[in-house]
Amino acid sequence: QGGPGSEVLKTRYVFQSITEAQNDVKKGICEYPQALAVRLALKFEEQPEDILTCMAQAGLPAGADQRTTVKALLRLCHPDKCKHPDAKLAVQILGPLLSKTS
Repeated sequence: QGGPGSEVLKTRYVFQSITEAQNDVKKGICEYPQALAVRLALKFEEQPEDILTCMAQAGLPAGADQRTTVKALLRLCHPDKCKHPDAKLAVQILGPLLSKTS
């Protein structure tokens, strides 16, 4: 966390997620914000809290606080609303962030 190159890695993850989400949309899997939330969760699986500092860079709105942002991400990728095949995994990755945010 926070080592040299970590910001470069985060930026790379964001841009990879954007590209993958655009491809998901082209395939008709789900809407872009949903695909992007799922792809970000998968990329940041090891450190999901790092997603919170990358929201603007990814083009997703950040909430008034971290908890609101996590809730918004969870809504985007909830399997009942999102048909992405990895939506359930994304929720499992992001879910524990709720207890870490206030």
